[in-house]
Amino acid sequence: MTNINKLEISKKTIIIAVIGLIVFALMPLIVRNTFSRHVMIMILVWSIIGMGWNFIGGYAGQVSMGHSLFYGIGGYASAIGFLYFNITPWIGMLIGVLISIIVAFLIGAPLLRLKGHYFAVATMAVGEAGRIIFINTKAIGGATGVDFLKPQVPMWYSMQFSGKLYYFYIFLAFAAVILGLVIYLDKSKFGYYLRTIKGNDLAAESVGINTSKYKLIAYILSASIVSIGGSLYAQYMLYIDPTMLMTLNTSLMICLVTVMGGVGKVFGPIVGSIILTLTSEYSRVFFGGSGNGMDQLLYGLMVIIVVLYIPDGILSIFSKEKLNRFIEKKSKKEVPSNEYDS
Repeated sequence: MTNINKLEISKKTIIIAVIGLIVFALMPLIVRNTFSRHVMIMILVWSIIGMGWNFIGGYAGQVSMGHSLFYGIGGYASAIGFLYFNITPWIGMLIGVLISIIVAFLIGAPLLRLKGHYFAVATMAVGEAGRIIFINTKAIGGATGVDFLKPQVPMWYSMQFSGKLYYFYIFLAFAAVILGLVIYLDKSKFGYYLRTIKGNDLAAESVGINTSKYKLIAYILSASIVSIGGSLYAQYMLYIDPTMLMTLNTSLMICLVTVMGGVGKVFGPIVGSIILTLTSEYSRVFFGGSGNGMDQLLYGLMVIIVVLYIPDGILSIFSKEKLNRFIEKKSKKEVPSNEYDS
């Protein structure tokens, strides 16, 4: 691929991203329903988390099933810092990122030596170990969790707002910055190295790519972004406990939100988060108490369909290759056969 083609693809990606962000920014002004705004906020949270996981699971091909650990670290860092030390969540979020970087480095270095399902199971065990530690640590609320609502503190300092619009536009700003980072890294040397490692790590090593180094960087970057998502979610809910943030189900959802949209694709996690959130939130409303868990069943069925029939994710339907193939097939059907041909 030439540099001109790369530049054209980047321009198209940027244009799509800008148009999408503008449209999404206008949505809560058009749809003023409180529940609809809540759904939009959750789409942004899952988009951020999905974009983070995509670096290690999508680009590098290392399927982590324990990212709820970093989700929880981000949430607890901002909540505990504000509740006990009166540290603004804006700073608490950065503390969560720093802790996630340290934890990701310490556990990533040994775990990333494993491959395939061994790595997935190992990360799953780490995530579950983290949840058990948080449940049994009384200093951070234990199984009871942490309620950190402080209405007497100025809302911009506490990051606790009375209206959902504040949360929406702040979360949208974070999502836009992270999306910009994804777009930049997607066409960078770092992005190509990760794709090469995903394709064949032995071949990557043979051409001089330090696979251990780049997988670890991807894991740390992924943990950092997921931690930010956890902090934002905690500030939105104003109450957290280990069963909210650090379950195996959360780790699976973090993984599946990207698989649904398309792993290793810029907009894959965003598409997946839209489908996940709409399915989850509206099925709960539609089925009510009698349909407890129906959202998980519906999403599970959708994932099975995608894995069986669209293994590269929903965005792969709109790839140039598949569209050209579809057009060619259609044109062949429409061209009438010549009865005078020998």
